Amino acid sequence: MATTADKPIQTIAINGFTGREPIPDDDAHYLAWKVARHHNAAVPAALEEEQAWNAYTSAETATEHAWQALDTTPTSEWAAAHHRWVKAEHALSAAASQWHSAATAMDQAWEDANWSDRALDFYAQAAAQAGVRELLGTNRPTSSHWVHLDVERRRREREQLAGKTLQRLPT
Repeated sequence: MATTADKPIQTIAINGFTGREPIPDDDAHYLAWKVARHHNAAVPAALEEEQAWNAYTSAETATEHAWQALDTTPTSEWAAAHHRWVKAEHALSAAASQWHSAATAMDQAWEDANWSDRALDFYAQAAAQAGVRELLGTNRPTSSHWVHLDVERRRREREQLAGKTLQRLPT
């Protein structure tokens, strides 16, 4: 079974509506139009959020590798390894900020949609039938603000630990 993340991020047509047409006069078509309109409007932000999330997870992996490398680096090479870790932390902080911005845009797209339970159910069915990822829902990474704060907290703690080691390195 494919997960939500395995499905592509792309525009959708629901009952022939993409949301770019004039607003339909009848309630039966209005929901399809509204759902397609909000989904399709969110596609660029969703692509940006996915790219930012991937950059964040990649930077997080690189940072962890650089931090772990400090444990086994010989004393004579420790300053260079420390510098690689500092650069990795800087890249991770930038990636966390970028993801936070992209996630905030997606959160806004969700709030702008103003979904009812009926619209949520209809959207889930339409996305499943089209084989595309639901963009306006709960199936995406969340809490980017807290992740960003955790990145900063962890960096400060590690800087203190690394600083103690740097003080004891022979000159």
